[in-house]
Formats: sequence, structure tokens, C-alpha cells
Amino acid sequence: MTAIEVNSSIVIRRPSADDFSEIKEFVRKTCENTRNTYGEHDWNETPLEDGTYEEMMERFGAGNILLGFMDGVLSGIVVLTQKNSEKFRHVGNLTLSLLADDMIGTMGKELISRMILTCKGKGVIRKVNLRVREDLFKIQDIYKSLGFYEEGSLARDVCLNGMFYSTLLFGRSID
Repeated sequence: MTAIEVNSSIVIRRPSADDFSEIKEFVRKTCENTRNTYGEHDWNETPLEDGTYEEMMERFGAGNILLGFMDGVLSGIVVLTQKNSEKFRHVGNLTLSLLADDMIGTMGKELISRMILTCKGKGVIRKVNLRVREDLFKIQDIYKSLGFYEEGSLARDVCLNGMFYSTLLFGRSID
């Protein structure tokens, strides 16, 4: 996949080794404000600071990371992780990280759409799962508009500032 210009200010593309320092800085910023990371993956579980580009690509796999640039600045990353077990190879878990919540309707939607197209092209992943906190209604609406449906919940799964939230499980078949 080459760079895809969505409009005059948004470009979606796969990462290259030259992007690695910018990716690390982006992850550092989004870890400070976890509200802008939607999905199952926690960036804190992937210590990019001490890693290399090659290690990152080995962990996620080629084509399982897409970067979104707005006006030349890295503004979003979508990652699709999957288990190595043959039993679960057909399922991908999606995580979206954005610099700001207000990018979900533009950058976020486009990153997710492009990742779904990538999955369709590869033909291995046939179902995409994601997680979203119960109070993030706008994000839930975006996911539903992209064909995701609610499959269940994990009660009181997240505690932020002493308040508990449930996590909603969403899924989408892509075949």
C-alpha cells in the first residue's frame, strides 16, 4: 500500500523505519492521555522507547499498522493485533490512537476503514474486534457507522480517577 491522500490535509500510509522516532513520540503523547486510545491494546505493554523499528514490525506484522498524517504531522495510528494460534488467526483486535478526540470522525474513521480494506486484501483476518469504554458515545456511533456491532461487555473493567466504567466489546465480520 502506498500513501493514500484522503483529502488535502490527511494522508494514510504504512510506517517506514524513518517514522520510528515520530511513532515513539506519538505513543508517548497518547500514553499521557489514555482517553485518546480506543481499543484493546495498551501502548504501555509495548516499550517502544528501548526497542527498534524492526522489533515493532515483528511484534505487529507488516501491514498491521497504518499511520495517519494531518498536515504532515503524525496524528493517528491504527494497529491490528492477532494471536498466533491457528484457532484464532482469523480474528484481529483493533486499536486506534489519536492525538485528539475530535479527530475520531475524520482521521479515526479513515484509519479504521483502511485497516478493514487491508484485512480484506490479505484474506487471513475475517473478523475484527475492538473495545470501547461505555461512556465514549461518539466513538461507539462511529464504530456502528463502520459496521461494528456490540457483542457484550466487561462490567467495571476500567477505573479512572476512582470511577469504574464497563468496557463494551464490538465486532465486525469482514468476509
